[in-house]
Amino acid sequence: MRDKSRQLRREVPTLVGLEGPRAFARQEAEWFVRDAFSAAYAADIAHFMPTLMTLRSDAGRLLAVLGLRTAGAAPLFLEQYLTAPVEQVLSGATGLPVARSQLVEVGNFAVGAAGGGRWLITALTAFLHSAGSTWAVFTCGPELRNAFGRLGIGLVDLAPADPSLLDAAERERWGRYYDQKPRVMAANVAQSHAVLAALFDKECTLNALWHDALQAGLLAA
Repeated sequence: MRDKSRQLRREVPTLVGLEGPRAFARQEAEWFVRDAFSAAYAADIAHFMPTLMTLRSDAGRLLAVLGLRTAGAAPLFLEQYLTAPVEQVLSGATGLPVARSQLVEVGNFAVGAAGGGRWLITALTAFLHSAGSTWAVFTCGPELRNAFGRLGIGLVDLAPADPSLLDAAERERWGRYYDQKPRVMAANVAQSHAVLAALFDKECTLNALWHDALQAGLLAA
């Protein structure tokens, strides 16, 4: 019975990879995102971030993916939902000065198991902290917002992600995604890191993922 219990135990990610547009494992990561959005929302995803972060088990099985884009001169995807550049909206919401160079847009959130939002948040926070980023900005539904809340991480609500601001063809591709009323949110990386660092002093389940993402961020900085 004990051996059977071990076999049934769910895999957890321990390894972090970064896949650029021409990376070897890029196609696998894109298909993982496509399959996840198709299954959840009947969506046909065609927009991918320049860098895809992959979370794998010790055996190399792909368990989760998220996308990253450094904010630069070009508009971010989520700025379609905002009335001003995201750094201005975020500064207005927090009362803090925010430079565009401090921001990273996150998207393409995809997991292969229930509760996988915890994995994404763990890897994202560790990576961005080590890479020296200040803010993560992203669009998400209630499930991922609740995952942040359960971990004790506060988010800044910037705006609703209003699908009427997209063209008709783009809205069609997203299937039922907008039925969940997604919103544009921001997370302070330093505050998020402080919360999770305290948590991982006590919990070991995702420690390997946490430390691998920290190392990946240092290499990317």
